[in-house]
Amino acid sequence: MKWPGLLLTLCMTLPLEAGIAFAHAFPASEQPKVGSMVQTPPSTVSITFDDSIEQSSVRLDVFDSNGNQEAAGPPQVEKHGHRLLVPVKKLPAGIYTVRWSVTAKDGHPTEGAYEFTVKDSGK
Repeated sequence: MKWPGLLLTLCMTLPLEAGIAFAHAFPASEQPKVGSMVQTPPSTVSITFDDSIEQSSVRLDVFDSNGNQEAAGPPQVEKHGHRLLVPVKKLPAGIYTVRWSVTAKDGHPTEGAYEFTVKDSGK
């Protein structure tokens, strides 16, 4: 009977697979926050991750609604390798898309995107 051995093997490897899946670096917080509406345009966009990330393999882009790049410099990794930030140009009112990709210190890549809105100040 091979079934008991197969079941035992599955039971032993499933927890390992689940542990590996959680090794990726995922956002713990963003500034500006996901889906937020801000009155004052930010001077930087940042994402703090739940795991350390590699400086050599990061991307953090900020685009306006026309697809124009609004980053004013290269992305930087701070806070003991957990925070990714990029300076941005002076942002007028509008919707902005943040696209990011990182590789965790353990070698697992992750990527994502979100939007935030800069309100019209009415001036």
